[in-house]
Amino acid sequence: MYPVIRKEHLGEDYFILSVRAEHLQRAQAGQFALLQHTELSEPIPLSILEVNGDEVSFLVKVVGRSTLELKEEAQQISYIAGPLGKPFPVKNYGKVACFGVGWGIAPLYNVAKFLKEEGNSLELYFLSEDGFLPLRERLDVLFDRVEVLREPKRVDADLIISAGGNRLSRDVLKLNPETPHIAMVNTHMLDAVGLCLVCRVLVDGSVKLACSDGPWFDAQKVDWENLISREDLFAEQERLALEEYQKLLRRKNLRKTSSEV
Repeated sequence: MYPVIRKEHLGEDYFILSVRAEHLQRAQAGQFALLQHTELSEPIPLSILEVNGDEVSFLVKVVGRSTLELKEEAQQISYIAGPLGKPFPVKNYGKVACFGVGWGIAPLYNVAKFLKEEGNSLELYFLSEDGFLPLRERLDVLFDRVEVLREPKRVDADLIISAGGNRLSRDVLKLNPETPHIAMVNTHMLDAVGLCLVCRVLVDGSVKLACSDGPWFDAQKVDWENLISREDLFAEQERLALEEYQKLLRRKNLRKTSSEV
């Protein structure tokens, strides 16, 4: 078991989950971990936000049952695998423009810290409908420029990095087709060691696995339309699972309220 050290809530939909996991101390830029709250819970791939000694933090966006379960009930995590995935290729690129949406701010923040040490100039463009940007204070310190947008745009950069959504990466690529672009793909994932094949991605016509070959790929070689077409394969099951868990939470809260009366 891995103890949860703290949960820091950031607005309604985001929170930082900090756990004690000594084996993740060796994590490199842009890697992730697979977390399972209980033995019966669905495993969740989460990008590593930060590592401080044996304390590892993740930025979690509540999007379904598993992430809501972590927010509401997790006091310890039964299983954590990692660090997983190939590290982001860190070097001095020059001017780097980072595009993110949702939870994608976590891998961008993590990678940007390593890129900063190599002397890169860093800009962040975060897509948000309501203007909310989690970790704003940290991001203002790390990045030379921070903008919150409703849609992606053309930029002048030596490298583009994108994370948080396949549609975002596709759209950024369309707007900046001539700029080198490294993107984190967003896929379903079960075991994260290459056995389940759920996270397959078509890259330059060949099948790659996000868990072991990625999650970072040359955006110009990814078949984004194929990837996007498979995003909603489990949408109905995920919706039903969330509704079931929300009902369970309401019953628990009702029993708790009744016992306190």
